[in-house]
Amino acid sequence: MKRVLIVDDEKSFLLSLRDGLNTHRKDFQVLTAENGREAVAVLRTVAIDLLVTDLKLPIMDGFELLAWVSRQQPQLPVIVMTAFGTAEIEARLSKLNAMQYLEKPLDLEMLRNGIINGLKEGPKSYIRGITLATFLQLMAAERKNCTLKVTVGEQVGYLYVQRGELIDAECAELQGEAAAMEIVGWENAEIEMDGICRRQNQRINLSMEHMLIEAFRRKDEKAQQVKNDPPVVTEKDESETESLADVVEEVFPGEIKDGKSLGEFPISADELARKRLQQALKRLEAVQEYAIFDQHSFLEEKNDGPCSIAEFDPAIYTHLVEQIDEQLSFGSFSCLTFRTADRHRYLLFRCQHHHVLLKLRPGTEPQPVMKEIKNYVNR
Repeated sequence: MKRVLIVDDEKSFLLSLRDGLNTHRKDFQVLTAENGREAVAVLRTVAIDLLVTDLKLPIMDGFELLAWVSRQQPQLPVIVMTAFGTAEIEARLSKLNAMQYLEKPLDLEMLRNGIINGLKEGPKSYIRGITLATFLQLMAAERKNCTLKVTVGEQVGYLYVQRGELIDAECAELQGEAAAMEIVGWENAEIEMDGICRRQNQRINLSMEHMLIEAFRRKDEKAQQVKNDPPVVTEKDESETESLADVVEEVFPGEIKDGKSLGEFPISADELARKRLQQALKRLEAVQEYAIFDQHSFLEEKNDGPCSIAEFDPAIYTHLVEQIDEQLSFGSFSCLTFRTADRHRYLLFRCQHHHVLLKLRPGTEPQPVMKEIKNYVNR
């Protein structure tokens, strides 16, 4: 039987939807979750055929959930429930004809039809996977602040969004508008989301709508130029796949589903290293809070629950320490400890390509913590 997961933070609303869809219990089973984290837990353990989610959710919001789906289950059909702010925004989005959604307050019959069509892969009443353009449109409509890390193969780009508009972007040697045009044109992108816009200076002056239209115009022109070129065939690096196989079950126990080969397992060596680091931090009772950032200060992982250090920008401090190291010949930066006025002790260090900030429990010495982390990560 098909399974549909509906995510909304109003329990009474979820119950009414379940009751209203009960007449179709022979066609599909309805599961519910009240926030993004609960939804991810369901998606990790149960085979879901269609996801229906609101965007405004507690703990882990709908945008973070969609970003997770884009990386881990990109073929999952998704229906987005949202309440757009104005008719003008809705008209602008429909003009692009790139996003389908159900508007709140929700019409039960429309939802029922959307679910049936989505499960049958019929008319476009749903989003098949989460494209970057769709994600950006949703953020524009909801006037979201965030940083997006966009990955396609070895290519990595960053989009900085403030109140729903792109203000900056960077990709390899490109910055600003040129970088945004490049990133938006990528196919099959994986999206990670940091709920903070980590840039303040505005380098992009085009609206989100015009940015998307121009990016797709350029993309179409480029496709027209290369459509007769023969496809490039690359050989798969089996050695890397085999090395991942040795440790992936330890870090992600039980997450390789039956019939799914390692070659289809959606994780890179860098993400595997990050997950191993996160697993080490979770095991340490001396660590009260943790945040893992990449080299661009993008928040990749944090502890469950409140995290007072999630908005920290490690680049400011590491850059300062590196300058001091260079001037005083202290050698390369290894770690930094400091106390705040409330006498909490913090530990900042590098681990492979990541910057890690820890808030330590009172009375904890940093050196034993560093030793335990290194032993676990390097074993």
